[in-house]
Amino acid sequence: RPLLADFVMSMPRGAAIIYPKDAAQILAQADIFPGATVVEAGVGSGALSLWLLRAIGPTGRLLSFERREEFAEVARANVATVLGAAPDVWSITLGDVQEALPSVADPGSVDRVVLDMLAPWECLDACATALAPGGVLLCYVATVTQLSRVAEAIRDTDAFTDPVSTETLVRGWHVEGLAVRPDHRMVAHTGFLLTARRLAPGVILPALKRRASKG
Repeated sequence: RPLLADFVMSMPRGAAIIYPKDAAQILAQADIFPGATVVEAGVGSGALSLWLLRAIGPTGRLLSFERREEFAEVARANVATVLGAAPDVWSITLGDVQEALPSVADPGSVDRVVLDMLAPWECLDACATALAPGGVLLCYVATVTQLSRVAEAIRDTDAFTDPVSTETLVRGWHVEGLAVRPDHRMVAHTGFLLTARRLAPGVILPALKRRASKG
């Protein structure tokens, strides 16, 4: 059988996928754990769904949201190819997450939210309501302008800790005898990951302390 990383790189696609290097960081930075209730929007071709389903295990729940039915169908087929069938712990809801999430998840019932969409700032209020205190919000965005806008929007909600942003670059190495050098090509920018934690209601985030510059 192919490794999951091999499969997601060659599976049928309805939309662009999240690459394994970013999927691994999402699992780590969002702290996805067995038994977690996770919200995912959007589904795309199902690559991240496969990693999330593996991480939450048979006792978790993955609540996925997708605006386009054709993408959802591709995702269902890809997940079924790997797992044999769509697991009972997974559901796909068609529609905008900010409108559909309140009808799928009770307030404070979600452990993690992973957003892979063009305008994640549009659904921050719905995500904040669904997340339990201490829950993690993770946004995957491709451009600097998206990164800046969603970071400021998170700060404006007063519902999250100060967001942390990262980018993951992977460079392979050629190792053959004494011929040891970096590969001529590398997997460089694919996207930015931005994470923040849900504050408990009524908690005010302490002011960020900055060091004064010398002189």
